[in-house]
Amino acid sequence: MSKKSFGLLIRKLRKENGLSLRKLAKQVDVSYVQIAHIENGKFSTSKKVLEQLAKALDYDVDKLLAAGDVVGDDIENIIRQKPTAVPEFLRSAKNLTEDDWRALTEQVKNMKKKKK
Repeated sequence: MSKKSFGLLIRKLRKENGLSLRKLAKQVDVSYVQIAHIENGKFSTSKKVLEQLAKALDYDVDKLLAAGDVVGDDIENIIRQKPTAVPEFLRSAKNLTEDDWRALTEQVKNMKKKKK
């Protein structure tokens, strides 16, 4: 997602939550100017700030990280542990439908339950 589109998403979420720039900035522990720059597509920010924004805006962390072209630390660790398996899997799964992804996710959850 472009910085401009990402900024528009943050602004939309902030307004939906009834937060001013200053109030959101205080919750995220950054300056309101930084929030304004993010919203105006002039500034990228750290993973930590993205995670704090998601929490403050009551938005899914993974979705916000993806919108900011970032992945969480847990995902980075999986990629490092399986450097060939993850890209291979994603390439083979790239044409799955939403229903296919839901079914696959359920299968993986069931596999995890069986291991416990």
